[in-house]
Amino acid sequence: MWRSKLKSIKVLIGDPAKTSDPFGVVGLEGIFPYIHIRHARQFKREKYSTVADHFETLHKKINFDLLLLEKNFDYENVSKAFSHLPIKYITTSSNLTEETRNKGWSMDKPFMIDWLNKQHKKHTILYPSKQSPDMQELINQRNQIVGITAPSGHVSYKATRNRHDDLFSAKLIGCNAIRLWWEQQQQQ
Repeated sequence: MWRSKLKSIKVLIGDPAKTSDPFGVVGLEGIFPYIHIRHARQFKREKYSTVADHFETLHKKINFDLLLLEKNFDYENVSKAFSHLPIKYITTSSNLTEETRNKGWSMDKPFMIDWLNKQHKKHTILYPSKQSPDMQELINQRNQIVGITAPSGHVSYKATRNRHDDLFSAKLIGCNAIRLWWEQQQQQ
């Protein structure tokens, strides 16, 4: 699954557009114990092929170790636009078992939000000192995610009213990939 000789891992992630949400793209680099947010770009009402071209351009420039996309309702059209790239698709869910969570291609949102909040408190999630408007939007989205607990105890997360979560979701998926890679490195 992962190359074991790497000292760091570079991940490019996309959260495909939904009906009203933009397509968020985030580039991360994990250098234990830090996650550096290197790139954020929000595509509003753009064709999937435009976002795929952006992925390809960044990948050629930076040579990411892993290219990820969230698998959503429009998987068929997204996968066609990105078919020329070595993409791995991630499904997001909640309350996964430890075994399923550790396989890597499903992400437990409540677990990862909790993990990410702990990393933010440790100051191990780092942003560029010079921030683009899209990078600032990523930070704003992180601050506007709310947890909702159902009577059953099930916790779900979403953006506050009239806000988007595309960049935050992409970051969350990328951080999950880096977390899993670190755990695998420690087992070797």
